[in-house]
Amino acid sequence: MTARPPETALVNAADFSSYLEPNRGRRALLLNPPVYDAQYWARWSQPAGLLRIASLLRQLGYAVNLIDCMETNARGYVPKSRRLVDGKPYIERDDIRKTTWHFGLRWENVRQRMTELDSPPDQVWITSIMTYWWESTRDAVTLAREVFPQARIIVGGIYPTLAPDHARAHLGADVVLRGELPQASHLWTDLSLYRTPPTYAILTTSRGCPWDCNYCAARTLNNGTGKMRLRDPEDVLAEIEHKMLTYGIRRFGFYEDNALAFRGHLQHILELIIERRLNLELYAPEGFETRMLNQDLLSVMKLAGFEKIHLPFETLKWETNLGWNRRHASTASFDRALAAAIRAGFKERSEEINAFVLFGLPGESLEDVIDSALYVHNAVGSIIPMLFTPVPGTHLYDEHSHYLHDEMKWDLQHLNGKLLPFLEYNRRSYPGLRASDYMDLEALMSVLNQGKVLSRSANLCGDTRSSQAFRSAVSALTATALPSTLSSVAM
Repeated sequence: MTARPPETALVNAADFSSYLEPNRGRRALLLNPPVYDAQYWARWSQPAGLLRIASLLRQLGYAVNLIDCMETNARGYVPKSRRLVDGKPYIERDDIRKTTWHFGLRWENVRQRMTELDSPPDQVWITSIMTYWWESTRDAVTLAREVFPQARIIVGGIYPTLAPDHARAHLGADVVLRGELPQASHLWTDLSLYRTPPTYAILTTSRGCPWDCNYCAARTLNNGTGKMRLRDPEDVLAEIEHKMLTYGIRRFGFYEDNALAFRGHLQHILELIIERRLNLELYAPEGFETRMLNQDLLSVMKLAGFEKIHLPFETLKWETNLGWNRRHASTASFDRALAAAIRAGFKERSEEINAFVLFGLPGESLEDVIDSALYVHNAVGSIIPMLFTPVPGTHLYDEHSHYLHDEMKWDLQHLNGKLLPFLEYNRRSYPGLRASDYMDLEALMSVLNQGKVLSRSANLCGDTRSSQAFRSAVSALTATALPSTLSSVAM
């Protein structure tokens, strides 16, 4: 580096690029912190952005080490230990308790890994993902400062991009990076830094999304623009083949802002995979826009190695989609995509086709959530319940920031969807609403998912005698408890 930004500086990552020059002899430690949460899904949790920065730094001549605190074991799990919050191993939320966990390496193990390095680093790069996980990022900075007092600590990622002022005020880093580092955006993830090679890899073949949905932060994460930026399909294939040959990896997960927004891009990549006869398992855990799916694309996906697909259903009510600025989404487009998937060879009413149902939003009713869950159960069979988190940098967050921070006095860690940040807000319209009501909704969706026989989901909304008998029994048991909307729709 020929110059340094000011200490404790908030810097646009694009500007910080000018400080990164070839410099052999410098050493960098890259750190993916533990996670503080009630639940954690470890699959597809690779810190892809940090691993691209590793590639950049190595190109510049840096000696690079990695401590990924969220590295999974052979069974796909990360270690966890109970964590105290205000002296208690749980968080009380209304009428429920949630155990609080420290997921990933314990801090004493992280310290040991740091002290085992051959030489202290000149820089410590720390990634930070969810805004409501910011506390573990702060603790990672504190530990790095203690062990490596001479190192410059740089924090980047989703949290400092969406809440830069919060990150600058609370983390204690030397530099807080806002936005993406352009030099690293399209580089391959460097998996050579792991002691044990991973069994999968993350691919990002495009960035940007033309839509600006009220609850989504994609536009903020892409410097306020909806412009699409694409990787060369041949470069994507070269990365896949390299990881296959070098690490034996055949499982790849596509993580994109909107993989199908630029028509033909993803399909071209998949056609190259088919043409080269690569035997892969492909996934897109965040799903695809349903209106962009057609039978031709889905058939290519199936041939290329997609074993299952995820469809965003989110809500049954058209008015709700309009309120979310999702005029491009509808039940009709969901139904068309589902029919196309079935024709393409994905097995209906099985886990080969899954649909997200979003709940816990401000202004929703439990009846609407149940209607959506039953619709998905009837159409697809496999429901993925998603509790809503208000994300800084989104229109919906800005609209309700007074309620969240001024009225409720909450910090970012309290906005975790699992803690139901809009419970009190919705109670204004639905007196008597409790946290346990939302847990019951989640349990209902799980029960619907578990109704499978020989890998086929039971259709409890169908016209068979067993389905009719089930609905009659439920109706008799819950006639006085279920909302009238549910009785009319489900029964």
